[in-house]
Order: sequence, then structure tokens, then C-alpha cells
Amino acid sequence: MYNTSLKSVTAEIEDLLVEKFSARGRDLKAKLKSAGRRLPRRIRSEAEYLVEAEARCANPKRASQYDPARVVEAHRRCVAYLQKLDTRIARSRRRTSIMASILVNLLLLAMLAAAGYSLLP
Repeated sequence: MYNTSLKSVTAEIEDLLVEKFSARGRDLKAKLKSAGRRLPRRIRSEAEYLVEAEARCANPKRASQYDPARVVEAHRRCVAYLQKLDTRIARSRRRTSIMASILVNLLLLAMLAAAGYSLLP
């Protein structure tokens, strides 16, 4: 695997991160940080390996220190996960979660008010 193909691998994952998570940043490392914990730990670690392999390829002496088979496998896993991800469902679940937490907080406030606790001093 050549340096250019490694760059194309990371570019494909960057594009998918922007498409699915609206990730911001100039490189894959920044986009992974932007996506944060919305990515599963396994996928995040595979993408971080690709960032590390890309950094190694930048140095000619260290270019042979990465495992091309692992790069291909990491790319396959990341792309498979990101392509099957449906952003509409994820956003809907997030909205539902936020609305549920607001509803629970309002319910607790109503219970406190009904019990006679003053919310203001």
C-alpha cells in the first residue's frame, strides 16, 4: 500500500464523517475529535490507527513500520459502520432523549411545587 492510497483511505473516512456527523476539522484526527463519543470505541480506535499510520508514512524511515493488512481492515470496518449509519434515526433518538429529560425535569419541578417547596427564596 502506497502513501497515496493511504491518503485516499483517510480521505474517504473523512468524507463519511463529515456526511454522517457534520464533523469539523482539517484532517482525520480533528474530525475524529469533533465526532467524539458518537462513534463506538472500536471504530474510533481503528480510525486512530489510520491517523497513526498516516503520520508514520510522512517520515520515510518509519514508513515501513505500519501493517498494510491492518490498515485495510481498519478502513473496511470504519467504512462499513459509517455507511450503514442512518443519521435520521440517530437525530430522532437524540431529540427524543432531550425531550424526555426536559419532561422529567418539569415533572420533578411540578412535584416539588405541589409538595409546598418554594423554588424561590
